[in-house]
Amino acid sequence: MRGLAAILVFGLMLFPTVAASTPVFVFSPDKVRYEVWGGFNEDAVGNSSYVDVGLIGGGGYARLWINDTSGSWGLAKISRGLMPHYWGLRYGLLDDEFEVKRNMPTWDLILDIDLKLVNYTAYDPGNSSTNVAIVLFFDGYKEDYQVKCYQTELQFFSYYKDNVYANRVSYFEWRGDGVAQFKLADNLKPGEYKHYSIRLNDYIQQMMDYYKLDHVKLKHVEIFTEAYKGYCEFEVYQAKIYVDHNLASPHMIKPLTAILIGIGFCAIALLIFIRR
Repeated sequence: MRGLAAILVFGLMLFPTVAASTPVFVFSPDKVRYEVWGGFNEDAVGNSSYVDVGLIGGGGYARLWINDTSGSWGLAKISRGLMPHYWGLRYGLLDDEFEVKRNMPTWDLILDIDLKLVNYTAYDPGNSSTNVAIVLFFDGYKEDYQVKCYQTELQFFSYYKDNVYANRVSYFEWRGDGVAQFKLADNLKPGEYKHYSIRLNDYIQQMMDYYKLDHVKLKHVEIFTEAYKGYCEFEVYQAKIYVDHNLASPHMIKPLTAILIGIGFCAIALLIFIRR
């Protein structure tokens, strides 16, 4: 029995060892990069900055807006991590580069974020786009990350071409990268403050299935607004992505049970062999 117990303990050691409160990305005013990109025409204007409201212990927020009149696809963002395509490091590496491997137990990856969509304008109502989103950049272990990455993008608000859209999924190539884009059903409304708590694994898994990826590692996170012939402004009050070490999660129980049963059968077979 001691041998069986030892083998089971060894089996448990094979599971992820990330602690319950392990942060992956946390919005902190001095630990992210604030950026504005003028777009392909380099004429979009915008702002990405921290607004300090003077409260003890914080209480500020990030204000981001972008204005594009020419169809430049301007962008305002806050970000952290290693970007692909040799675009460099934004502030520093993520606190933890979370990994997902197909058919292996994976802790829940949770996004908690508080946002407010201030307003948006479509300058060409039949051909404008604006959105508010978060995007996760992954190394897909197919090509070099600097050559090709895979992105999981969640849009909290999306105006596309002629209307506001929600509850849609799209897959496409963007500048050589594979993108899985999810327009959330519970989207933001102008002037609305909203809290989101989202289990990201489901979206990551859909990206992995579509692009036939067996192993991904999170490298970079961006919270942004972009505009094509439009204007969009929003605020970020808090944002964090963290690993939830919860063995009671149904997403852990099923693979955990299967692996433990397999280990148990192997242990019994080994004990029978030893006693012969």
